[in-house]
Amino acid sequence: MLLNERTKFTDKEIIEKGSRALIKELGYSGFLRFIRCSEGISKQDYLELEDELFKDMSLDEIYDNAKENWENIK
Repeated sequence: MLLNERTKFTDKEIIEKGSRALIKELGYSGFLRFIRCSEGISKQDYLELEDELFKDMSLDEIYDNAKENWENIK
């Protein structure tokens, strides 16, 4: 993980800055829609989701897929 000044924000600061960025990009109604749609996301257990997503994949396969995806979005 790369360290930079942004990693020094508290959770509260991250939420505030993220909310401002979403409001700027989506407007207030879009921001509220985003919050409403994403409410269930945080209730999922990330580790269970991760196990399901990467089931039967080696670390090399995960890396190769991530690298390919990254190159395709450039």
